[in-house]
Amino acid sequence: MIKELVQFVEALPEDALSKNLKLREGLYLFLDLIEQNGKPTLQNVDTAGRVLEEDGRLWTSKTEPSPFFQRCLQIQMNTIPVSPQKIFNPDKKIFNLSCSPFALAFSKKNYRKYAKNNTLIKQQLTNQYFKSAEKYLQEDYHHDWYRLFRDYVIENLQSLLANLPSYQNGKDSLTVNIYFKRAEIKDFIQTHQAYVQQNVFNKAQYTVQYEDDLLGISDSLSGFNDKKRFLRHRTGFSNLNYRVNAKDALALWKFFRLQQNKQLPNPTPVFVDKEELDMNVDMINFHQDEQLISYASLIKALINKHKKQLHNFYLIFFQNKLKGSKIVDFDFVPVFEYEVTKPVHLIEVFALGGRFSGQQIKNVFDLLNKIFNKVFNGQLIQNTKDGGVWVKFFGEIEVNPQYYLTDTIVDLLYKYRQSIYDYVYKSRHEALTALIFDDMLLSSIADDIHNDKEFNRDYAVKEKLNIWLNFWDYFTNTQNRPNMANKTLEISNRLKAVTEIDTEYIDDDEEFAFAAGQLLWRILVQSKSANRSHALLEPFLQKVDSTELKKAIARAFDTYKHEFAMYPKKYGFDKIMAQVMGYEPKETNMKNLIHMLLAGYFAESIFKKEKENNQETNS
Repeated sequence: MIKELVQFVEALPEDALSKNLKLREGLYLFLDLIEQNGKPTLQNVDTAGRVLEEDGRLWTSKTEPSPFFQRCLQIQMNTIPVSPQKIFNPDKKIFNLSCSPFALAFSKKNYRKYAKNNTLIKQQLTNQYFKSAEKYLQEDYHHDWYRLFRDYVIENLQSLLANLPSYQNGKDSLTVNIYFKRAEIKDFIQTHQAYVQQNVFNKAQYTVQYEDDLLGISDSLSGFNDKKRFLRHRTGFSNLNYRVNAKDALALWKFFRLQQNKQLPNPTPVFVDKEELDMNVDMINFHQDEQLISYASLIKALINKHKKQLHNFYLIFFQNKLKGSKIVDFDFVPVFEYEVTKPVHLIEVFALGGRFSGQQIKNVFDLLNKIFNKVFNGQLIQNTKDGGVWVKFFGEIEVNPQYYLTDTIVDLLYKYRQSIYDYVYKSRHEALTALIFDDMLLSSIADDIHNDKEFNRDYAVKEKLNIWLNFWDYFTNTQNRPNMANKTLEISNRLKAVTEIDTEYIDDDEEFAFAAGQLLWRILVQSKSANRSHALLEPFLQKVDSTELKKAIARAFDTYKHEFAMYPKKYGFDKIMAQVMGYEPKETNMKNLIHMLLAGYFAESIFKKEKENNQETNS
């Protein structure tokens, strides 16, 4: 992995590391200092003692870009700490936004905690921040600049801030960024690289000199858990991870900076074949040019440009909710299949006003967004306010019934999200079988029925049933399966014929289960309860034995029999009731027919309206 990540960073153009970066909102000051009478003196001030407007400006999200702020961004990039643990002021952490001999950056909130204790502020600057910064001076003239900047800031920081209305009136979230004006970008780069190279390793005691290389444990990839006994690795030959040289450690740090700055997509494909390294450049350009391009669009753009299937890349998934840059999945993908092997034209078996039918599933991301996400009530993938996409393949998930993120849906996510992730993102089709898909759909539908109130889950259940039957024969399994969407429509038409033609009868188990579902809807809809819902169906779905199911249907009919009018001439309901009660299914476990029971219940009724039958009888 280390080799591939280093190779990835080295192949990128230099501007890829800075493109689309945003300047911190805050106050930016450039101090023009000279030495007078043995003391540093600020020259770029007005008569009131304030830094001139050309050298002191406030940046907000509404501020127009300018060369001034572009310079500030370049300096910000070359003064950032390697990590929160490697700042120059580890004691009070007041000055924690910069690590440079020529810069001092901090938040108003942190500074205000100790602002009244000017002695402490001076001690933190003298004994910690600037003492640490001095180690990274590179040129002879740097020392003179450093002393000017250090001495002035230590003695005058409090009065400098007190004389700035933009600071005094600013919110606690305001950042203050103070720079030595004479230092050029190259000076910031030189000192920052020196700092980074010495701090990209985790612990100094594990750093060794080997020939011409300095080797150590990369701070970007390894964390030491000495104080957390249950997180220690005790089974390896060594308690140390793989050592890398300083050059590779720096490249790794740059990679994780790209991720933290959202300059990489999530997940990130890292192509490893030498002839395909240009795909890495294209990938990061596509992402950065569009800023928040989705992974699906990114993959499509790469395929369209290179006119070939993607293969031989490492897929890296980051968990942004964790502190810092955390890789939660890293895997090799030999071949990625973007288009599905069998395009699916969705059929609306259960009426949804035409919103389901006509859709086409052409690629794996259609499958992810239009199919899998529906199974989990839209909680597997969510669009964020900033135009991004939040996927819940990793990390903890909290129950939130308000958004139908129930205990059952959370359990299903934990149980099957890895399989879906492997299927879609890594083309591992063996990860999903028809049996897994059955369990997902049945559990999700049963949960909707359980939580249904006044038929508020009717659309969701019918949509999921449409999905289930349309993909009945799609995923791998040991048994051959028919196209159930078409077959269900055939069964419905067949049973309509049974209701109308005396010589037609129910003659297979699927017809029996569908007919039982039709009866249940016709019976349960007679309920006069104030809180009618599909939850009335729930007890019938729990019947395993067909005899027990038929008994339950008979008891339900007995409960609501007073709602059924009796006609001299029998009609469809009578015949189907007789057929269901008299049929003995070959399948002994009703759980294997539950999809057809549900299909019958939610499908359009095969029975003519009683009014029509009454008219036929009287004619």
